[in-house]
Amino acid sequence: MQRLYRLVVLMLIWTGWFISSAPPLHAEVGLTSQPEPLGYPSSVDDEADVSAEKAAGSIWPPPLPANAPQVPAGLDPVRSPGYSGFASDLISWFREPAPASCCDRQLVDRRWMGPGELAYHKSPNQRPCTRDYTRVFRTEFPGRLWFSAEYLVWATTSQSVPALVTSSPSITPTADIGVLGKPNTSILFGGNAFNGPMRSGARLTAGFWFTPQQERGIEANWTGLAIARESLLATSSGGDPWLAQPYYDAKDNKQAAVVVPLNDPFPSADAALLEQTISAEMQTQFGSVDVLYRTNLTIGEDFHRRYLIGGFRYLMLDDQLSVNATSSIWSGSPDTYPLNGYSTSDSFRTLSQFYGGEFGLIEKWWRDRWSLQLLGKVGLGASTIGTAIAGSTTETSTPSSTDNPSVTNSYPGGVLAQPTNPGTEQSFFAAVGEIGVTADYALWSQFRLSVGYSLIYWSTVGRAAAQIDTNVNPEQFGGGTITTGPVAPTFNLWTTSFWAQGVNAGLEYQF
Repeated sequence: MQRLYRLVVLMLIWTGWFISSAPPLHAEVGLTSQPEPLGYPSSVDDEADVSAEKAAGSIWPPPLPANAPQVPAGLDPVRSPGYSGFASDLISWFREPAPASCCDRQLVDRRWMGPGELAYHKSPNQRPCTRDYTRVFRTEFPGRLWFSAEYLVWATTSQSVPALVTSSPSITPTADIGVLGKPNTSILFGGNAFNGPMRSGARLTAGFWFTPQQERGIEANWTGLAIARESLLATSSGGDPWLAQPYYDAKDNKQAAVVVPLNDPFPSADAALLEQTISAEMQTQFGSVDVLYRTNLTIGEDFHRRYLIGGFRYLMLDDQLSVNATSSIWSGSPDTYPLNGYSTSDSFRTLSQFYGGEFGLIEKWWRDRWSLQLLGKVGLGASTIGTAIAGSTTETSTPSSTDNPSVTNSYPGGVLAQPTNPGTEQSFFAAVGEIGVTADYALWSQFRLSVGYSLIYWSTVGRAAAQIDTNVNPEQFGGGTITTGPVAPTFNLWTTSFWAQGVNAGLEYQF
């Protein structure tokens, strides 16, 4: 054991002596001691680099001079004195990137860049070193990718909504409560055009060029607008005022209204004990997706492109409209249990979808840092319009004693949505068109800001409000069935056209 201990001590002493007597190693290794990660030529005329390289030795090939005719890809911020040595300075927002080196002055070559970058480098007010590694990097996959994001402020087509909620003062005769055309009736929801108001949206586009000169490419586009909403919430106590849902009595051929959804649509108990709540909401959502291939039709023009485009187009328009009403009639006083409670729900929804092919032209001109683009596209295909109409009525009877449970009954049909108009799905031939004009400005060769105008037209859609039939046989209220009079309401799909238009502002980045 003592021998082993002595052997370990001797080995530690020998190891320490060997390390202390070894020649010192250089802690600093120059930037050129190994190849650049992106294959860029090594820096030259750097004394620290030269000293470190001689001391450490290098197994790599000798560095290329900075003015070598072939410049591989990559960034070398320290190759030439006087330029930024910080990577964060090379790409920055809202100002020119710090020049990487002065060697790219000779890389402005129309064979290795698109019209926008070429026009930028040829402009009198450009900075020649804002885009290094152009010649080779443009031949690689990442250098042909581009992306744009736009903020939209658009409006859409309005739609006419029938009067769905009305009110009348407490002194109104029973037969005139909520009836359209009566002097005391006020319309709370509907009875006008629901405008597709100006609202925010976004358009995202990503593309890839098959050639460095941007002659041919493919792109995908998504456009979406924020949901447009209009809503109402009204409450009433003791019939002050009355809240009602108007309709046209198809049995007696006259205007009428529902206060409580029964065969007798008015409270049989003391009206002062009536509590009412009505909510109504309408919303519209629009979106689009397309995938396009583009090819240049011009020959021998540096700063003008006429692209022929073609591909697939999808559009979606979703309209929803609902009215929900609750009526409670108390027995004795509001401090006791409600005698009866009624709630009705009417829901109308249309979902229009377009599937088809599209083709068109893009004309684009560049001059210095500016460019102007005109776009026109036409799509042909099918519009599939699905319409869902649903209504229900719920009646709850609560006894005045807690010994007996409440009784709830549900019936199909509300006020305007009845079992006789359930909706359906149909398809139609349709056309879609789009026009646009866009101007942009290059902050530097890779980054451009844009502003423009766009219009999308769709020939055949279904709108929710257009599917409402206000003719109703009142025998259906409260779960009743039709014994006499016409079958009403009925469903007949009404179609119309649709447009969305507005201004756009965005940015484009070429990798």
